[in-house]
This record gives sequence, structure tokens and C-alpha cells, in this order.
Amino acid sequence: MHIPDGYLDMSIAGLFYLLTAIVLGYSIYKIRKEQVNWVLVGITASAIFAAQMLNWPIPGGTSAHFVGGALAGILLGPYAGCLAMACVLIVQCLVFADGGITALGANIWNMGIVDVFVGYYIYKALENRNKFLAGFLAGWLGITLAAIFAGIEIGLSSSFHYSIAVTVPVMGMWHALLGIVEGVITGSIISYITTTRPEILKATEEVKVGRAVWIALAVMIALSPVFAYLAELVNYSEPLENVASALGVSEHPIYEGILPDYTVPGLDPYTGTLISGIVGVAIVLAIGFIIQRASGTR
Repeated sequence: MHIPDGYLDMSIAGLFYLLTAIVLGYSIYKIRKEQVNWVLVGITASAIFAAQMLNWPIPGGTSAHFVGGALAGILLGPYAGCLAMACVLIVQCLVFADGGITALGANIWNMGIVDVFVGYYIYKALENRNKFLAGFLAGWLGITLAAIFAGIEIGLSSSFHYSIAVTVPVMGMWHALLGIVEGVITGSIISYITTTRPEILKATEEVKVGRAVWIALAVMIALSPVFAYLAELVNYSEPLENVASALGVSEHPIYEGILPDYTVPGLDPYTGTLISGIVGVAIVLAIGFIIQRASGTR
């Protein structure tokens, strides 16, 4: 769902930079009055980054990955959650050229704001009935509405050559199907946490990060080359890329990134994927640590 350069008119891109900046600024204002466990924020963001590198092969010639916006909102609250997702998306864009620089505002809006806030409020509305169902609907509807927003953005842009009458149904249909997996993962994680570590859902200073979390991070990073290989077996492409290919639209990148497309120049792609996963997680964790130190929390 990462929109690349060349799909959005600069007016649309600029508008979503502005809207995103307003929401992120308001989120920073809101969490200044809250006790935020920045270590937990950093861990959550890095786990979502690592999970997004696991591209699942989908029959029919595509693949998908976990987005995690709804999960971030549920675990951290909507304000800290959208900041965590913004951190992930900025690192993905600037380091790995995953998503265009001109489209960064729109990408944060879709996956870091719409997905987070929609997922959070759906979960809160249903959590007292069934935790898994609440998490499932939060993950599924969050990513589906985020995709619809992406369809609106590219559909309103003359650069994409197709109107929202085409882009919104196609993006919505793709992600409504793939979002089922997102919903199952979100619901399962929330159900597990509710049973074993319910204090995590409060995201307070008292929450401690256990060894299992670090092990899970290491396992996801280690598996990323395997998933990269499996995705290649079905000619890896994300739904947005399939939509663009079907409509005859091509992207126009203006920035190649430091480790382009999660590779390391000169190394085989699987080793590059592994190194990229380590680097990305380390950067996201470091940002959380720096913010924690700057905020004076422990």
C-alpha cells in the first residue's frame, strides 16, 4: 500500500503532508500529558517493521504483508500508535525507498493515521463483547479503509490517469480480501496479550518488555530472507503494484534510498534482506530510545 513517487499530483501530495503534519503535531501534544512507555513504543514499532518484511506468497501471483496500524493503535493508544507508525514509514521511505518521498504524507495518513485511529476505535467499541472479534474487525476494517483512502488519493491525481471510480473499488477489493489475514493476526495477538499480559494494553511506564519479545524480533528478522524467496516464487508484487500494472501506470522514483528495496548493493538479495531487517529494526529501536532519554522517562 506504499504509494510510490509519480502516482500523486503535487497538490494532493502537499495536502496530505499538511493533514498528516497536523495530526502528528496534535498527537505529540496529546501524549505530552500522558505517561508513555517509549521503550514499548519503540519495541512495537520495530516489531511492526520486522513483520512488514515478511511477505506472504498469495496464490495468483502476488504477495502481502502485515501492516499493523490497528495493532499499534490498540497497544499504544491512537496518538502514540500513529507516531510509532509514522516512525516506521519514515524509516522505510528514507532508508529503503519503500514508498515515495512525495507520497510520504499520504502513506503516513493511510497506514499511520486512518488504519491506527479506525482500528483503535473499532476495537474500543467491541472489546467488551469479544477480544478476538474486536481485534479482527479492527485490523480488517482499518487496513481496508486505509486502502480506500489510497484509492481516493491516486484517483484524484491526474498523474495516475484513472478516476476514483476505478481506483477505489480495486484498492478496496484487494485489501478487503488481504485484510482478512491482517484481521486474524491482529485479533490473535490481542487475544494472546489479553490472556497473558493484559497490562501491556495500558501502555504505561510499569510495563516491562520480556525476553520473548526480543526472541520474536530476532526470529522475524531471520525469517525475512525466507519470505523474500517465497514471495519471489509468485512473482512478488504488492496489490497497489498489481493495480498499477493492470491499468498500465508506472512509477517515477526520485530517490533510490540508502538500502534500496531492502537490499545491500554488491550482496545477494537474501543477505541484503537480512541486513536490511537488522538495520531497520535497530534504527526504529534507536529512535524510541532517543525519545525516551530526551523525555526523561525510564
